[in-house]
Amino acid sequence: MPVMTREVLISALDKVYGKRGMGKKDIEELCDFILSFFGYEDYVLDNVLTSPERDVFYNLEEYGILTTYREEVNIIKGKTWRINQWTYNRENINRILKGEDERKKEENIYDEIFRELE
Repeated sequence: MPVMTREVLISALDKVYGKRGMGKKDIEELCDFILSFFGYEDYVLDNVLTSPERDVFYNLEEYGILTTYREEVNIIKGKTWRINQWTYNRENINRILKGEDERKKEENIYDEIFRELE
């Protein structure tokens, strides 16, 4: 997979956070913050994040920019070592850039019930 570029990430963040009132300068700073962890890689180990940094990553996960991945590895003496990683949600980032909204608009459940009665 190609490296996530600053331009692509800024565009995706602008479509998500720009709609919610975040300014261009703040979006660029958020982008640089994210890229400072990932660099040329596609993943970040969770244990390198501080609690406030992790909160930002959880918010990015909520909006579909990042996703978590968990891997379990058996080590000596039968113990399991859990590795938690953050990765770009490239599929959803592409949807965001194309203008497709993954989140379906909530429909009033009562409207659906009445449609079924007709």
